[in-house]
Amino acid sequence: KTSALRVSHAFHSPLMDPMLEEFRQVAQGLTYRAPSLRVVSNVTGDIAGEGLLTSPDYWVQHVRDAVRFADGVGRLRTDGVTRFVELGPDAVLTALTETCLDEPDALVVPALRKGRPEVRTLLTALARLHTAGARPSWAAVLEGRGGHRVDLPTYAFARDTYWLDAPAAAPDGDVTSLGQTAAGHPLLSAVVVSPEAGGVVLTGRLSVRTHPWLADHDVLGTVLLPGTGYIELAIRAGEEVGCDVVEELTIEVLMPLPPHGGLALQVVVDPEDSTGRRSLAVYSRADDAPSDTPWTRHASGVLATGGQTAPAPETFGVGSGVWPPEGARVVETDGVYDYLTSQGYGYGPMFRGLRGVWSRGKETFAEVSLPEDSLDVGADFRLHPSILDAALSATDFMDGRKPQDVGGTQLPFAWSGVTLHAAGSSRLRVRITPVESHRSEGSDAVRLELSDPSGTPVATIESLVVRPVTAARVNAAAAAGDGEREAMFRLVWNQLPLGGAVAAVADDWAVIGPEPAAGPVHPDGVGRHYPDLAALGGAVTGGAPVPAVVVLPVPAADHTDDVPGAVRSVTWQVLDAVQGWLDDTRYADSRLMVVTRNAVTVTGDETVDLAQAPVWGLLRSAQEENPGRFVLVDSDGSGPARDALPAVATSGEPEVALRGAEVRVPRLARVGAGTVTTPVAWDPEGTVLITGGTSGLGAVVARHLVTEHGVRHLLLTSRRGAGTPGATGLRDELATLGAVVTLAACDVADRAALDGLLASLPADRPLTAVVHAAGVMDNAMVGALTREQFDTVLRPKVDAAWHLHDATRELDLAAFVLFSSCAGLVVGAGQGNYAASNRFLDALSAHRRALGLRAVSLAFGLWETKTGLGGGVTDADLRRMRTLGIPALPTAEGLELLDEALTLDEAFLAPIRVEAPGDPATEPPVLLREVMRAAAAAPQRREVRAPAVTAATAAAPAAEELPLARRLSGLTAVAREQAVLDVIKAQVAAVTHGDPDTVDVTKGFTAQGLDSLAAIDLRNRLQKAVGTRLPATLMFDYPSPVVLAEFLLEELAPDIDDSSPDAPRETAAQDEASIRQALASVPLDALRGAGLLDALLALAGPAASTPPATSPATPPGAAPQPAASEEAIRTMDIDDLVRAALASADPNPSEG
Repeated sequence: KTSALRVSHAFHSPLMDPMLEEFRQVAQGLTYRAPSLRVVSNVTGDIAGEGLLTSPDYWVQHVRDAVRFADGVGRLRTDGVTRFVELGPDAVLTALTETCLDEPDALVVPALRKGRPEVRTLLTALARLHTAGARPSWAAVLEGRGGHRVDLPTYAFARDTYWLDAPAAAPDGDVTSLGQTAAGHPLLSAVVVSPEAGGVVLTGRLSVRTHPWLADHDVLGTVLLPGTGYIELAIRAGEEVGCDVVEELTIEVLMPLPPHGGLALQVVVDPEDSTGRRSLAVYSRADDAPSDTPWTRHASGVLATGGQTAPAPETFGVGSGVWPPEGARVVETDGVYDYLTSQGYGYGPMFRGLRGVWSRGKETFAEVSLPEDSLDVGADFRLHPSILDAALSATDFMDGRKPQDVGGTQLPFAWSGVTLHAAGSSRLRVRITPVESHRSEGSDAVRLELSDPSGTPVATIESLVVRPVTAARVNAAAAAGDGEREAMFRLVWNQLPLGGAVAAVADDWAVIGPEPAAGPVHPDGVGRHYPDLAALGGAVTGGAPVPAVVVLPVPAADHTDDVPGAVRSVTWQVLDAVQGWLDDTRYADSRLMVVTRNAVTVTGDETVDLAQAPVWGLLRSAQEENPGRFVLVDSDGSGPARDALPAVATSGEPEVALRGAEVRVPRLARVGAGTVTTPVAWDPEGTVLITGGTSGLGAVVARHLVTEHGVRHLLLTSRRGAGTPGATGLRDELATLGAVVTLAACDVADRAALDGLLASLPADRPLTAVVHAAGVMDNAMVGALTREQFDTVLRPKVDAAWHLHDATRELDLAAFVLFSSCAGLVVGAGQGNYAASNRFLDALSAHRRALGLRAVSLAFGLWETKTGLGGGVTDADLRRMRTLGIPALPTAEGLELLDEALTLDEAFLAPIRVEAPGDPATEPPVLLREVMRAAAAAPQRREVRAPAVTAATAAAPAAEELPLARRLSGLTAVAREQAVLDVIKAQVAAVTHGDPDTVDVTKGFTAQGLDSLAAIDLRNRLQKAVGTRLPATLMFDYPSPVVLAEFLLEELAPDIDDSSPDAPRETAAQDEASIRQALASVPLDALRGAGLLDALLALAGPAASTPPATSPATPPGAAPQPAASEEAIRTMDIDDLVRAALASADPNPSEG
């Protein structure tokens, strides 16, 4: 038997003869060096002798002669080699090597596997070699990973477990005692019928401990419920409702089984429709998940009633006739499971049931069975999933193929027309034929007929379609199985209870804009009206009081047909107003309430105003730079929403949405496991457009789509195209992986250029997906932003994204992915223009979804890549983000989150990692308050030993917790200056992640590494520390710690008279009296036992010549009253006793 090889030329054959002389000339022009290791020659099948491999003639002979691979492996085995490692991009030679070896102890390991994570695969190979006696250099492997040696336990590993295993299915008595019906099935426990609707729910529990045979279905390193398991569940559900045909069943999301614990399982069958059909769905979630945890839907389908009797054996394709069928030839299957293992199928014995394959024309026949020691298991099932899975493996031999010709990893995707004729079989004969109608539609489908060894029909499957599966999809499903995705967030709008009270109408409000009759946001009876901020400023100059709150409605766009133009018109008007507000120091203690209309989507059915959406990004940056100066409100324009504005002003929330009478606040919440949809089907014949794809994250994504998702045609654009450094190298790299990459210099913000680019795509490679990863930054504080800076950032984000949407809106794209940013979401100081642009992307995604088009906007944080959206990232940026509790994403994790996001049915997602802020004093971003506080409250790994705390020390405030102005009031001039400098140094150190002692108080802030973003952070921290509002330009107006300290002293302690000679002495006297009284409350035996009594008496002087038996306030004859319990004091050390004494002092001691 021969098989056609998929190669461009017939190497190692006479067809090479015409090129040999030219090849010889090339070979003679090379420089050769002798190998440092022994090499087995594929020409001789033996150890290469001296000079052989450095001869040009050898390589000419090599390309022409037969490859003596088996002889070479045999020579190595003769020399005692038992461990073989394949170094290459896939396990091409691994299976071939195994066929050359007869010894069971030989180990053949591939270092890399196509479609599987490289690091994991390589480490797995090293681990296998290690267990086989090899000695990898683990120090080299682990270098730079932060690991360290730990001591192993001194006792032996007993491998005993002590937990109680839950039963595979609840005993019938347990189920019936709960008023339910026993399911009588190994995978299902109970049946619950809805008496009103007529629906049915079958429940069960799955785990690898209660169903150990499931552990044999390992795919790409993860144990999955086999696709045939869904058919078993559907057949059993159909029995319950009288349906004997699984008309359709589509597997939407893989079901990974956890290594520990299990899954709660539900098969939900709806009431029948007018045709007698019933919809069916299969759900799961972790069995120990809280009751409000969403369920994941894994499969959906339709049950029907066929009304057919089982076919007669003689009419069945695998009936009671001759077996194997007449005219069928034997197909070689040796080594099939070894090859499947190399492709990611880690099948154990229960899923290795293929016993033989035969072929006759377009028909393929197979014989399958359960393992000999598990034959009785089949009787418990309708059609055991493992034996049906074995039957499916025979499809790889259709049309004269072998599994090697199919390649990759494939799993069942869609079933139709499944009918069970007989249950409980442990051995099957199978007939497989192609479904020609599917072939004409461009997809492969097969029909299966199954009978038992006697020829009795067992099942008919009219159509089965399989689909490739990648490691990325398996990993995403495994990650989703944990209930909540650790680093995937969505935006939720929680209702803010206002206690039913409406804030009092304020007279000290002002409303900018039209008169009340025309104003969409004017609360009745609130404040005065001014046409613009300039008019308000003129009134204040004329003597009008400065309003506490100024309401600024955002105007509607003038020209909505030009969306990018409308964005500029609205955003620039708001920018002008915000800058004017910040520039006028008279409003320093007032708040500007900026009110948009439908700039955000609170519910899924709302229409978003694309022109107003960027205002939210701009204002969030302004809020971060100027805490307490702005309130951001989105209104639906209704009367109740207008009337709620006064209550919003007193709510303490910096941003809200008003929908009718409801006040909603935005928060980021982790995505649950129940919002999964079908992953993106990347069409290998279509073209994926990636803007910004020649470098940075765009290039990273391009490489990922090729290596992990099988994308074969890429159109990568940037302003410079092939002229971008590294672009041609990327193209050549991806070409070696089989991808056709086109590099285009195209400004996607130019609609005509974009139209020309799309028109250039060949008809046989149509556009099937868009990834918009282009973007630039031009940072500045909101108060200093120019329109030119805004336009620089808007073009590649707003203009380009809108043109991409408009140019492709008629296409059925598989994906439309917008790379947004968390700038303007949870961070954004110094990036008002960038934040505004990214909020437009979020709104555009919602807009497309409302039109029924695919889209998702991903608000990533920083990536640990030095180019693209992670470009320009400095170590200071990484430290700042980590201090905020949002560390940068490693590239591998970012790509995993991208894959995960594309399995979720959401218009907007924030793939970011959130942890407790690096500085406990850091105020969490509004949208992450609950998440970060929960992270901060979680138990920490490190252990900190705290000093003993007594009732007295717990009740006494630390000096640092007192308001700074109050602390300064009791200090001398020198001490006051030092106290303020200490505060400044501490906050500078917090911003720069340094040591307060290293801060130079005479050196400028910028010279000590503080940039404009750090200046805002420092101002905010000092503002919180001193308890008073400080200007945004603080660091620039007072450019060094010592200059800033002078300003703060004037602000905090302007009235202290240092000329009074009594103030310091009075303070010292008060301090001494307080210390004496505190010490008097400590029992003498505690002082004596600590060795302090004699020293304290000597320091106290004559007034203490007689040890105090009672405190000055204690009546004669009364016992001393300790500051804490006797037992607590007896256990104190010296430091604790002093702290207790000082904390117990009464600042106003009673006269004795």
